[in-house]
Amino acid sequence: MESHTTEAAPTAPSRPDYCSAPRLLSRYIHGRWPHMALAITCGIVAGICEVLPAWAIWRLVVALAQHEATMTSFVTAALIAGAAVIGKAVFFGSSTAIAHLIAFGVIADIRHALGKTWNSLPVGAVASVHSSRAKTVALDHCEKLELFIAHALPETAAALTVWLSITAWLFLVDWRLALATIALVPVAFLTMIHAMRSNGHRMGDWVQANGRMGAAIVDFITAMPVIRVFNRVGEDHKRTSDAVRTNAALQSDWGKGFVRWGAPFSTLVASAIAVIAPVGAWLYSTGSVAPATLLLFLIVGPTYPVPLVTMFYRLVALPLLSNGAVEIEQQLARSPRPQLVELGAEVGELAPSVRFDRVSFAYEPGNDVLHSISFEAKPGTITALVGVSGSGKSTIGELILGFYQAHSGTVTIGGRDIRTLNDATLYRHVSAVFQRPHLLAGTIRENLTLGNPDVSEQQLRSAMRAAAVDVFVDQLPQGLGTVLGESGSGLSGGERQRISIARALIADRPILILDEATAATDPDNEALIQQGLAALTHGRTVIVIAHRLGTITHADCIHVLDNGRIVESGTHEQLLAAHGDYARLWSCQGEGK
Repeated sequence: MESHTTEAAPTAPSRPDYCSAPRLLSRYIHGRWPHMALAITCGIVAGICEVLPAWAIWRLVVALAQHEATMTSFVTAALIAGAAVIGKAVFFGSSTAIAHLIAFGVIADIRHALGKTWNSLPVGAVASVHSSRAKTVALDHCEKLELFIAHALPETAAALTVWLSITAWLFLVDWRLALATIALVPVAFLTMIHAMRSNGHRMGDWVQANGRMGAAIVDFITAMPVIRVFNRVGEDHKRTSDAVRTNAALQSDWGKGFVRWGAPFSTLVASAIAVIAPVGAWLYSTGSVAPATLLLFLIVGPTYPVPLVTMFYRLVALPLLSNGAVEIEQQLARSPRPQLVELGAEVGELAPSVRFDRVSFAYEPGNDVLHSISFEAKPGTITALVGVSGSGKSTIGELILGFYQAHSGTVTIGGRDIRTLNDATLYRHVSAVFQRPHLLAGTIRENLTLGNPDVSEQQLRSAMRAAAVDVFVDQLPQGLGTVLGESGSGLSGGERQRISIARALIADRPILILDEATAATDPDNEALIQQGLAALTHGRTVIVIAHRLGTITHADCIHVLDNGRIVESGTHEQLLAAHGDYARLWSCQGEGK
C-alpha cells in the first residue's frame, strides 16, 4: 500500500520566533534546571577567572609605578594569575561538561517525544512525511539545540560576565576612560540588532529551501534506476540542480546580509582603542590621569570587545535555531489518531470478522475515493476485492489496518468499531502482506519471526514451506542466519515477497490482508503460495486485494469496485454468469483461455 497524501511543506514564520527554542526547551528540561544553573554559574566563575590575571598584573604594574612593589607583590600576582588560569580551565570545563550532559538528555527526550508523536499518528499520515524531512527534524534540528543548551547559554553567560566585570573594573579605575572605552558599544549593539531583524527572515526561507533540496536529492538517488531506464536523467537532474542552486542563492543572500551588518559590528567593537588613545592622550597631557592607568586602558582596550564578539556569534545563530525549533514544535503538535473513546487496557479476543457499514473516505476533502461501502468478511472465508487501478481496493485495506479512518460510516472487527481499539489490540488481530514488502536489516530468521518471536521451529518451517521460502533459504550458506541488507537487499523481489507472506503466517493473526501479495512471485511459486494459503485459512478471515483474477477464483466472495463503489458481489462463477464488470475484466485479462 502506498501513501496517497503529501504532508504540506514546513511553514517558517516571516520573522523568526526567537521564543521558540526557550519555549521548546522549557518543556523538556524538567528537573535539569539546577544542573543548568550550576553550568551557568561555572561559566560565570570561568569568566571571572579570565579577568583576574589582567587585574593581578595591573595591580603589580601600579605597585611598580609607585615604587611599592615587593617580592610579595610578584608572588601574589603570579599566584593569582596561575590560580585564575587553572580555575578557568576547571570551571569552563565543568560548565561545558554539565551543559553537554543536559543537552544530550534534553535532545534524547525531544527525539523520544517525536517518535511517540509519529507513532500516535495514523500510519498514512506518517507515510506522508518525506524521509528527508523526518531526518532533518529528528537529527539536524534537534542537534542544533545542542548549540543553544551546551554553548549559547553557558558561554554567553560567561562572555557577558567577563564584559560586565571588565566594564565595572574600568569604571572603578577611571570613569572618563571607561566611557571612552564603551563609547562605540551602543552603536555596535544597534547594528547587531538590525542585522538580526533585517536578515532573520532569510534564514526561514533558507530552511525551507534546504528541506526541498534534501527531498529532491533523496528522490533523485532513490529513483535513479527508473530515471536511467526511461532516459530522464537530464530532466530529474535539472530539478535537483535547481533545488541546490536555490538553496545556495538563499544561503548566499543570508551571508551577504550578515556581512553587511556583521562587519560594522566587528569594526565598531574593535575600534575602542581609536577612542581611548586620543582621550587618554588629552587627559595625560592635562595631568588628569596616571601613566599606569592610561597603560591599563591601552592594554585592555583592544581585548575589551572579545566577549561582545563571542556573544554576537552566538546570537546570530538564533534565527536558524529558532526556525528549527518551530519545525520541531509543528511536528510535536500534530494531532494523534482520533478515538471515539479514551483508550484503556487491551480488550479480549474478538471474532475474526470485518464489516464495513456505509463507509465513505477521502484522502483530500471533497474528493471521496470510497462511497458508502458496505460488506462483511466472515471468519474462515476469503474475500477478494478487485477492480481497475484507483477503484479503492487498497484504500479498504488501509482502513482495516487503521492507517486512515473513515469520514462516515463504521469499520468494525468482531463487532467493535476499530476507532475504539488501541494499536496493541488492533494488530493482535490483523496482519498484512503489502504489495511492496519491506524487510528489516537483520537475519532472515529475525524478519520471519518479527510478529511472533517465540514461534516454534515446527511452526516456522511450516510457514516457510507454505510460502515457498524454504526453496531458496535452505540453499543459502547461512540459511536462516543469512544477514539481509537494508530493505532486504540481496534477495529478489519474489523472494522478499515470499518472506513477507511467511512472516504474516507466522504472526498467526486471525485476520490477514493480502495486498497484491502474489504480484512479485513467479508462476510456479505462486501456485505453491496459493496452495499454502488455502490450507491455512481455517478460522481466519482473509481479504485479498488483487488485479489478477486468476488468483482469487477460489474466494468465497468477490467484490468488484469501480470509482470507489461496490458494483458487483458474488463468487467467481456467479460473477461470470452475470456478464458484468467482472466478466469483462476476466475477458480482458485473457483468463480461462
